Amino acid sequence: MRKGQETRQMIISKSSNHFNQKGYASSSISDIMEETGLKKGGIYRHFDSKKELTIEAFEYSVQIMTEHYRQAIKDKKSMQNRLFAVLSVFQDLEKGFPLPGGCPLMNGAIEFDDTSSELASLVRSAMKDLLEFVEGLIVSGQEINEFTVDVNAKQASIIIISTLEGSLALSRLYQDSTYLDNAVVHLQNYIRSFSI
Repeated sequence: MRKGQETRQMIISKSSNHFNQKGYASSSISDIMEETGLKKGGIYRHFDSKKELTIEAFEYSVQIMTEHYRQAIKDKKSMQNRLFAVLSVFQDLEKGFPLPGGCPLMNGAIEFDDTSSELASLVRSAMKDLLEFVEGLIVSGQEINEFTVDVNAKQASIIIISTLEGSLALSRLYQDSTYLDNAVVHLQNYIRSFSI
């Protein structure tokens, strides 16, 4: 990787972490300058605007999370264990791994829920992908007779992700992992309820 590409990637990575912790709208280029140690011209040499940087930083966060989900389920044979691995990803997020500041999808959804901006569209698309990922695990489990066909895979994925996102938000708000931990236990039992 050339030095310019390395610098650009460093800006994206540090901006991603900063935005996920402090918010997109409330973060300034001065904040990014402080995070990266670059001057304004050093940042704008790589990005035409804060909006462009914001979009690329969010997309980078989504890539990090997508890879974390892939790694979490990689060695899991059963669909039940793969769903349990999805639950554990949220426990990782509560601990600040792989990104500090919680789930970038929920953070983006909260910040951009009342806009029709390009970033709001990206957040909706990424959340849709996550819901479809979980739904796909359930459908795969149904196809191999690991899960009952009585469960509606789409509804179950919404219940799982909504519960995880909400309990992660409560855990972060109260700085107490009990909220997420209780939700994970509940969801494990829920997943077992449609396992054969």
